[in-house]
Amino acid sequence: MWKVTYTGLLAKKFRLVLTSLAVVLGVAFMAGTLVLTDTLGNVFDDLFSNATKGVDAVVRTPKPFEEAGQNATSTRTPVPASLVGTIQAVPGVARAQGSVTGFALVEGTNGKAIQNQAPTLGTSWYPEHTEVNTSLDLIHGRQPARASEVALDAKTFEDGKFKIGDRAKISFLTVQPRHFTITGVFEFGGNKNGLAGATMAAFVPSTAQEVMNRVDQWDQIDVRGDSGLSEVQVRDRIQTALRQQGLHYEVITGKKLAEQQSNDIKSNLSFFSTLLLIFALVSLFVGAFIIYNTFSITVAQRLRELGLLRALGASGPQVVGSVAFEAVTVGLLSSILGLVLGIAIVKPLESLLSAFGIDLPTGPLQILPRTIVVALVVGTVVTLVSALAPARRAARIPPIAALRDHAIDVSSGRRRYIWGAVLTLGGLAALGLGLFGPSGGGAAVLTGAAAFLVFIGVAMLSPLLARPATKALTWPAEKTESITGILAQHNAMRNPRRTASTAAALMIGLALVSFIAIFGASAKDSFASAIDDQTHADFILSPKTFQPFSPEAASALRKALPGAQVVEYRFGTVSINGTSHPVNGASAGFEKMTEIGLKPGARMDEFAKGGMVVYKDTASSEGYKVGDRVRVEFPLGPQTLTVQGIYTDKKALPNATNYIISLANWKGFPDPLDFYVGVVKPPGMSTAEAERVVKQVASRYGGIQAQNKAQFRDSQLAMFNQILGLMYVLLLLAVVIALVGIVNTLALSIYERTREIGLLRAVGMSRVQLRRMIRGEALIVASFGALLGLAIGIVFGRAIVQALSDQGIDFTLPVLQLAVFMILAGLAGLLAGVPPARRAAHLDVLRAIGS
Repeated sequence: MWKVTYTGLLAKKFRLVLTSLAVVLGVAFMAGTLVLTDTLGNVFDDLFSNATKGVDAVVRTPKPFEEAGQNATSTRTPVPASLVGTIQAVPGVARAQGSVTGFALVEGTNGKAIQNQAPTLGTSWYPEHTEVNTSLDLIHGRQPARASEVALDAKTFEDGKFKIGDRAKISFLTVQPRHFTITGVFEFGGNKNGLAGATMAAFVPSTAQEVMNRVDQWDQIDVRGDSGLSEVQVRDRIQTALRQQGLHYEVITGKKLAEQQSNDIKSNLSFFSTLLLIFALVSLFVGAFIIYNTFSITVAQRLRELGLLRALGASGPQVVGSVAFEAVTVGLLSSILGLVLGIAIVKPLESLLSAFGIDLPTGPLQILPRTIVVALVVGTVVTLVSALAPARRAARIPPIAALRDHAIDVSSGRRRYIWGAVLTLGGLAALGLGLFGPSGGGAAVLTGAAAFLVFIGVAMLSPLLARPATKALTWPAEKTESITGILAQHNAMRNPRRTASTAAALMIGLALVSFIAIFGASAKDSFASAIDDQTHADFILSPKTFQPFSPEAASALRKALPGAQVVEYRFGTVSINGTSHPVNGASAGFEKMTEIGLKPGARMDEFAKGGMVVYKDTASSEGYKVGDRVRVEFPLGPQTLTVQGIYTDKKALPNATNYIISLANWKGFPDPLDFYVGVVKPPGMSTAEAERVVKQVASRYGGIQAQNKAQFRDSQLAMFNQILGLMYVLLLLAVVIALVGIVNTLALSIYERTREIGLLRAVGMSRVQLRRMIRGEALIVASFGALLGLAIGIVFGRAIVQALSDQGIDFTLPVLQLAVFMILAGLAGLLAGVPPARRAAHLDVLRAIGS
């Protein structure tokens, strides 16, 4: 039996290639994502191990509570400079030095800021041979020795086209930009590109403290122990000494700090790797439908062959083993090819992400054993599981089937439809629970499982719709009495289960594409409406990247535009009742610039002196009323805030949080930084003159862009479009795999109908008509799959938008965009039908009749 299976597999090379292609593409995407993720992880591991070079232990303040929200400010506070002497006096400490790192944006000789998506850093640098942290290696010039001097990393020095002795303008967060003389160039950890895309400027320690808002403070204290002591021993000695003095600081080893910093960065970037893995799994899921369909067709076509084997004595389990062995062989070979292709697409994948504004650091490719094992196991298991049902069907083939001269495919039974209905209803229930039930880490998993169940359920039910849908789609052919159209209709309706199974693969791709289109259109329209209708700023200052900027910019605007309304917006994290919450900060008068639907009774005149306004749902759940006093834990200590109002609309807020805190209370954060500044021009001043002043002020500070309201809206929508474009491109692979399935099914169908095609040609059908008929079948399958996909996508899109309605997102149905998707799916189906149509048209008529 093994020899028969192996020989049959080699004899059907075309079928083998078509079946394996879907697995190859899916595994390649997954393997490429794993290699990319591991490569990034290795880059950051090396980066942060270099960042703590020479450091045995680090002393810093513990976090009072964990951060919350993507843009939340760090809750860790600085340590006093006096602590350095205390640490230095601990037995076993050879040297202790304060360290500070913060925002420092360098302008090149062309006057443009040197920045990308990576951080722009400034740091303290101690004189050579006395420094604890030795991560900076001087390669040209000398270290800065005075307050007016700076050294730059090699990449920033090169990008800025500087020379030693040049003056560089550098912007900071809490002080005015300054000019520094460049005295030296350094590499980080001995690697010219060792900063993973970040820029770095190094100052003498006292200057670093001043410009980083750390006068008489340090971010942390770096410690080197006496020779012969391990990092753990140094840490333990410092910890013991501090406890004895009643001081509560966190002490960790340099190695542990490097691990934490690397893990934090990798955690922030995990969104991209998770996103890529999800699309890879979608591609494999689509491929599973194709594999199932292919094995179902081939088993049906091999009825006579398998019946003959049964007649010769082969048992049912042997027949199952034969088909399963074929599946394992296809899966294993496809997985190997997919793994090789996945490694090859890592660099193109990086380029793709870069094209959509996601610049990731690069390094040597990391191909871990886990990647190899996962790729081989997943590809093989997906293929085997997809082939199990056809294999079991093959075992039930009776020996009498050897007498048949044509293939008979299995029809859909009642049990299939019952299970399909159960899975669909179960999936919809899980979707509702995931979107509208308690929030948490399990909600996303539940929603994903719901989508999986719905896709399986609808695929099982789709044969019920195949015949009426085909009839409706080919109505024009019936009206015009097109022979080729009617034949295509009959061929598609002849086996509704096959038509539905082929369409199901495309259904998944189109469902996800339409879901993204609906969610994107809803989010964009809601965001644009919030800016146009609920935001009354004439101009908005915002960061060019995701870095906050100095409140000095808002102060300068107030001086330059007397009588203008200038409102600052900030983000941070506080703890209320033991739970951390992301919060917005806003200055006085923000409710006039941003409509938030304040309930009657709000005391916004008091808000300028301090307090907070609370979102209606939070106020209801916590029992807050206007005038209530609430204890709020800030990073620098607790404050009691008065509830000054209740608001009902988050849509126009820069960050949709449940609390808006007055900037009068923002002293609870160590660094007062703005994320947005809104400006309403003074009465009587022309818009052109106000715009000139606003842009002039913004140009003094690095990393800030000044835009009018329309420009700000368009730039924010452009970011939406970038993300949506990336998702469409990633989903394109799943759609391509689905189209491969159409090609595969039609090609196998032509093999099955060889004699029928020969008879059609014998009775007068031309090659052109035959090609038209095959392409018509492909168009029917693609259109049916697209219709199912659009229907599911609309249901999913409506559900997710409804779940996010409290975030200010209203449902929008992009009818034109969905119609374009439908047309493109049909055209893609026509294209997929070209290769099988050409093959059918070139069959020899006499040989086909005798087949």
